[in-house]
Amino acid sequence: MLRPFQSDPRTALFLLAFVVFAVWETFLPRRVAIASTVRRWTTHAALWFISDVAIGWIYRASVVVTAVAVSGSRYGLLNREIAPFWARCVIAVLLLDLVRYGQHYLYHSVGVLWRIHQVHHADLDYDWSTGLRFHPVEALLTQGSYLAVVAALAPPPAAVFGLEMATIAVNLFVHANIAPPRSVDGLLRRLLITPDVHRIHHSAVVLEQNTNFGVVFTWWDQLFGTYKPEPAAGQDKMAFGLMEIGRERDLGLFAMLALPFRK
Repeated sequence: MLRPFQSDPRTALFLLAFVVFAVWETFLPRRVAIASTVRRWTTHAALWFISDVAIGWIYRASVVVTAVAVSGSRYGLLNREIAPFWARCVIAVLLLDLVRYGQHYLYHSVGVLWRIHQVHHADLDYDWSTGLRFHPVEALLTQGSYLAVVAALAPPPAAVFGLEMATIAVNLFVHANIAPPRSVDGLLRRLLITPDVHRIHHSAVVLEQNTNFGVVFTWWDQLFGTYKPEPAAGQDKMAFGLMEIGRERDLGLFAMLALPFRK
């Protein structure tokens, strides 16, 4: 989670990614939006701000600060000189991205977690702002468990920082309403999640929602059999949202905050 007013390279990267993908999808959108773009962007930004304030209030240290704090721990698994620094960095990036994959998988597998995560999936449109649309409870649970893993692994802070930067950029990229050239997409998806890959995960079809859980790398979906290269209806005709909620086009901020607690 990115602190909105924190002056560090992550803020600059977030703003750069926002400008690039917001402008791209405004002038060359993959699909025509259903709802008001201004309203969605404002509501999603407000939800993100609430989640970020909650994280900052509950967790006094960021992931990178936590990694620095535990770098000298006697109990860390990755701060020992049993492997070269570069190898420990590679292992750390892979393990932490795998943790993110596992977290995402659990949000779709455990009933109470799914009720929280459905706020993210209830969006009837799909653009960069969907990457901000997470319930504060999900943000707290995700960040708390991730901080615990970082504390236990004690990975090199440089690896944690690098993955954080990649996650920020990739999160906005994969949710963008854009269509990179097929040749570029085909090349990128061998390594990274792309918009066409992650868009399938937001399909209204339940079987397609339970695929493509990866956050940065596509390897975990391919390894665990959850990778789906194309939606059944095609990229331009697939529907977004949740059938159990219905085609509600007016999920405002308070409705999204209350959604996990509705009958």
